[in-house]
Amino acid sequence: MKRKLVGIMVSVMLLVTLLPITALATTIASEPQTTTSGLLGRTTVRGIVLFKRTSDGGKTYHFFAIRLHYSTISITGERSYGILRMQPVEIPSSFTGFIGHMYIFVSFRGWFNP
Repeated sequence: MKRKLVGIMVSVMLLVTLLPITALATTIASEPQTTTSGLLGRTTVRGIVLFKRTSDGGKTYHFFAIRLHYSTISITGERSYGILRMQPVEIPSSFTGFIGHMYIFVSFRGWFNP
């Protein structure tokens, strides 16, 4: 029983230490991944994120998406939706919604290119 408990604790400690290291090792592009698509182009993003920070003088938010759902619709009616897992993401700081310590639910004008 003790061996099983020690094995579980060791695996949890490895997971806790390796996840932030791999997230910090990835580089984030300096160009934003969103482009404006007129007044009717809208993107909604929700999910679990880590390591959020701002850049470009507060114009964009960078974070590491653990699991992120996104849905976009353009002025022409083109729709795109999907799920992002374990990758860095960047969104503009002009949004409507909520960004917490680990959860994000925002809607912003523009197109989201994962």
